[in-house]
Amino acid sequence: MRSAEAGGNPGERAVEQDFKVLVACTGNIHRSALAATLCQEWVHWYLPADLAERVQISSAGFGAPVGARMGTRAQKIAVALGGDGSTHRATQITDRMLEDADVVLVATRRHLESAIGRVPSALRRSFTVRESGRVAGTLRRRSLQSTEDLRTVVADLARARSAAADPDADDIIDPQGQGAEAYLQMIREEIPPLAQLAHVLFGMPRPDVEAYAAAAAQPALLLTDDSRTIAPR
Repeated sequence: MRSAEAGGNPGERAVEQDFKVLVACTGNIHRSALAATLCQEWVHWYLPADLAERVQISSAGFGAPVGARMGTRAQKIAVALGGDGSTHRATQITDRMLEDADVVLVATRRHLESAIGRVPSALRRSFTVRESGRVAGTLRRRSLQSTEDLRTVVADLARARSAAADPDADDIIDPQGQGAEAYLQMIREEIPPLAQLAHVLFGMPRPDVEAYAAAAAQPALLLTDDSRTIAPR
């Protein structure tokens, strides 16, 4: 149960549960690690401080090398976009994580099918990153003052997803074991929709959404030694 729960005594204020975001891919060292690192920053940049403290961002992999650090290139990209990732360690996904999450974001349709296959009740809370960005682009941004407001955004995404369906454009490339070009493609596929989602879920201003899209359009710059200056803030 993810809604606020009433206290046991008459007149006691409802206890607001934390809002939990779970990002998942295969190894949890590139795609989901990068997305979670950026989301963690964005929550504190854009949401009211008291609400940001009630948002938990986590990531995991369906086949994670548990304890592994974020990939070197992925971490460089995270830093270029205003994140860090130095403390990230790969985690294996569990059914409990899927059950507890208020929204599940995955890298591919295959991951989405795996998540729903394991926890069918997660259907209306689970999206690929690219799907979530497409759907978010059809929504108006709400006032975000409580975790219930965030859950309402997720419900909005679920209701609107059929109108923005495009399964052939849902997957983010896995750069593991590949060269720099795969990381450039990962940037182009992951960053713009993630920022578009952050517009409606975390309150990212439109100019910053556009700045992230512009940065992703020149992904090679995010892997240069002076790329830290590309972060919108």
